[in-house]
Amino acid sequence: MTHSLNEPSDIKKQDIFSLIFAFVILLLSIYLPPSYGLTRNSQIMIGILIMAAMLWITEPIPLPATGILIMILQPMLGLIPADKVFSSFGNQAVFFLIGAFIIAGAIEKQGLHRRIALGFLKRFENNPRIFTFGIIFSSALLSFIIPGHGVAALFLPIITSILLAMRVIPKESNFGKISMLSVAYGSSIGSLGTLVGGARNPLTVGILSNHGINISFMQWMIYAVPIVLIAIPVVWFLLQIVFPIEVLDISLAKKKIEEQLAAQGSINRDEVKTAGILLFTIILWFLFSNSDFGLAGIALLGSFLLFLTKCISWKDVEQRLPWGIILMYGGAITLGVGLEETGAGGWIAQTMLTFMRGNPFFIILGIILVTVILTNVMSNTGAVAVLLPIGISLAYELPSISPLLASMLIALSGGFAFMFIIATPANAIAYSSGYLSMRDLLKAGVFANIACVIIIYTIALIYWRGVLGL
Repeated sequence: MTHSLNEPSDIKKQDIFSLIFAFVILLLSIYLPPSYGLTRNSQIMIGILIMAAMLWITEPIPLPATGILIMILQPMLGLIPADKVFSSFGNQAVFFLIGAFIIAGAIEKQGLHRRIALGFLKRFENNPRIFTFGIIFSSALLSFIIPGHGVAALFLPIITSILLAMRVIPKESNFGKISMLSVAYGSSIGSLGTLVGGARNPLTVGILSNHGINISFMQWMIYAVPIVLIAIPVVWFLLQIVFPIEVLDISLAKKKIEEQLAAQGSINRDEVKTAGILLFTIILWFLFSNSDFGLAGIALLGSFLLFLTKCISWKDVEQRLPWGIILMYGGAITLGVGLEETGAGGWIAQTMLTFMRGNPFFIILGIILVTVILTNVMSNTGAVAVLLPIGISLAYELPSISPLLASMLIALSGGFAFMFIIATPANAIAYSSGYLSMRDLLKAGVFANIACVIIIYTIALIYWRGVLGL
């Protein structure tokens, strides 16, 4: 969702109502006698799950505060011992995320991301349609090494300056609409491709590792990149149909890109050092992420090298690293552990199996649809955190679906937040440009979501299950 993780705000009536309603659900789970085959602990854990989902959707308190609350409630209510709850927060995926954010911060500080973005755009300036493809493709590719919301924030001023130079009329020009939607959708789709693209990706790896399933950096890309490569041209093509481009000449866009590239100047020593450390880190991720060193160790080594070479300082990290996401992330991991330990996840899975009659094709489609719906109305990471434990429990109950398959379905479907401003920071950033309306976002998002649901469902059945044997 678009609300800041750390930003204070006045308490509103709807926030008070959301808090009261969420805690009433929790109190009912504590004081009502267990029913429907649930134990007392599993019933309370489901109450915590519902409470967390409601708080993550409505955001009456900051998202990280809900993560902290999840960690507090489990030992306080006697569900899981405190040492087990807090030790699960130390999952290596948490430290991978910290390292990845530090590396992304160095890239941003040195302006390397802007140089890369402008370099990509310069290669797609032949005509208006190719230029918009360049925006969505460049946003996606850059999201492989920088979190998606960071890519959207980078592209916003670049594309805005180009549209201003071309005198594109906000909310009237289809070229302006597609350009901004390409920023939002490109960074969201691209964030699926690697573990660096979004917090939900290492969250998935972290929860899977608790089940003895280890995913390397390369394996994640093998599973995810085909979806990115198919979804990018498909979504771009749909945007061309929904908003036919009226602009014929983009010579002013070419001129603006050349001006911005000239303003960047020649590449400096710190940019070269940062690029070299980034490349070195990625190579290590490819080669050794499944070793004892692991994803986190490599990410932290890359961070250390950036400090050592003065490419980033601790003050930079304090300003750029979103510590709130780390707390939310830790709470999400402990939520999964609690659902598993109390048997609540297994109970939910059995209930879903009964409802879907055990048909694996319906269950795969159901997982995708539920995730897409949920990720459009709440934080991507929150949606994935709520659904992963349920999906994994479901997989253990159904031999034809593996925990890895269920997890990848949820993690990647969690990136398809295309319809609403609140769905993802990338959408909010694109909307803030003033070049598109909420109706434009919803109109394009419906088609983009339908297309991506079909893509991931087809990939899951043919590529993941048929070719890779997930």
